[in-house]
Amino acid sequence: MAAVSLTTFRYCGWVRDESVEAIARAIHESWCGEQRAAGVAAPPGWDELDESRRNSSRAQARDIAVKLDLIGCAIAPLTGGGAQEFRFTDDEVNYLGSHEHDRWVKERIAAGWRPGPKDPAAKTTPYLVPFDQLPADIAEYDRMFVREIPNLLAVVGLQVIRVNPS
Repeated sequence: MAAVSLTTFRYCGWVRDESVEAIARAIHESWCGEQRAAGVAAPPGWDELDESRRNSSRAQARDIAVKLDLIGCAIAPLTGGGAQEFRFTDDEVNYLGSHEHDRWVKERIAAGWRPGPKDPAAKTTPYLVPFDQLPADIAEYDRMFVREIPNLLAVVGLQVIRVNPS
């Protein structure tokens, strides 16, 4: 496929509201699986989540296009084995993981969260710090999300492409 700008795909409707919703659900399901694999009690399923947590996953889904644009990639219709063939480099995973953490910090601060011991009821978390100051296991959650982007997009028939392949 010829290289096409991210703007073309974003505004031609490839990432529609129903796609964002499906990707957001897939993000939440993936995170629940990661929590179970880590031996942590998984959060409630999508239908049991409060709207603020659903909106958080929706915001994360919408930001995928922004992240991809940062590294010269875009979203395109899925063809062949596209989702399985695409791989981010380690540098891209770290860079986009940092970007995801920054997005999450801004989201939390806007929602009234403050630094402190982990206490969702009090809206405090120890993770409102720069990415490079996160504990390794917490930073890895952001990296795992980035690595999962091709599969998340495939859920709605989309794939990651390099706009300027080297």
